[in-house]
Amino acid sequence: MPKAGRAVLAVAGALAAGPCVSLLLAAIDRLELAGILTGLVAGGLLRGAPAKAAVATLYGSVAAVMVGESVTDASGGGGDFADVMAGWPGWPGWVIGAVLAYLVAAGGLPRAGARGAGSAVPALVAAALTAAVLACGQLVAAEALGRTLWERYHEWDGPGWYRDLTRAVWYPAAAVVAASVIAGRMPGGRDRFLALPSAAWLGCAVTAGPLQYLQALGAVDDPPVVALTASLAGAGIGAAAGAAALRHAGTRRGLLCFILLFTAVEVMGGLPGSLADGSLSMLIVSTVLAVVVAAWTARRDASTGSGVTAGVAGPLLIWSVYVTVGSRDYDHSTQYLPYWTACVAALLASIAAPPAAGAARLGRTGGVSGRGPVRRGRRSWRPSSARCRRRVR
Repeated sequence: MPKAGRAVLAVAGALAAGPCVSLLLAAIDRLELAGILTGLVAGGLLRGAPAKAAVATLYGSVAAVMVGESVTDASGGGGDFADVMAGWPGWPGWVIGAVLAYLVAAGGLPRAGARGAGSAVPALVAAALTAAVLACGQLVAAEALGRTLWERYHEWDGPGWYRDLTRAVWYPAAAVVAASVIAGRMPGGRDRFLALPSAAWLGCAVTAGPLQYLQALGAVDDPPVVALTASLAGAGIGAAAGAAALRHAGTRRGLLCFILLFTAVEVMGGLPGSLADGSLSMLIVSTVLAVVVAAWTARRDASTGSGVTAGVAGPLLIWSVYVTVGSRDYDHSTQYLPYWTACVAALLASIAAPPAAGAARLGRTGGVSGRGPVRRGRRSWRPSSARCRRRVR
């Protein structure tokens, strides 16, 4: 079989592993382990392609949720498959699985390239401080703007709890990614794709974690330690995404674009219209942005694969946050609708990004660097060193 055919079969097998493993684990009530086991399977099938293995694992979660919900609905088993798979709010099982898939496919930790000039200490300190400032700033602003309602929670207002837990995961995740990218631009931060996200996670853990705990003290009948756990898990998700952003330029562009989009929507309090209209608008905007990012990156990097990775990176980050908390459809649409919007957005990105990246790659007429067209016409000629030596003689 041709190499391309084997690669397609391996990717298909990795994607199919998500629902298959999930349904098997659901039969023994261990569904929260689905992400870890799927990641191990994907890493084994896609040896030598760690980025594909990680992406396939996360998309395996999309397939697992859709297939699992359909099976449980058809069998009359209820619609809580997604919630059981999430385990408890703040369990990032699928992100852990994606990290394991990357490590198994790569055969261990990837080797770092040439380090940046100078000491890494300033970059590490900058990563920790930037992550702390961004995460704490988002938490304070969210409570001031009424985006989180910890104090006004009561037992009949379930959506406030799960909606706030989702934001408790998202704010540290976005902060750690942004801090890792910013610190990676410093002289001593080059190729520190493990140290910088770790420092950013630590900065979030010792500042935003306690602040999140204090904010959640007003949630009656729900322990604030769950909010703390969600905050730490969100920072971990951001660390994994930040490492990918520092490792792959296309991933960095995609993540930052969607972090800015999601943050802008948060500041505006959602897109105009009802909650359902806002979800539909978010799907359209997310898909268009994924196409633009995929095409732009494919044209710039002269690589279809880089463009596809960039296009799906942002939707997968947002989906990773929601799959960590669950849909909680027995409460209210304020958690249920955004959950499924993130799920469908990730699916649409996987459909729209490859043709956009492929078309941009085929239509590219520039040079390898993608920074401008190659000048056509008479070729410039420069005498070689051997010819110069012959002339001197």
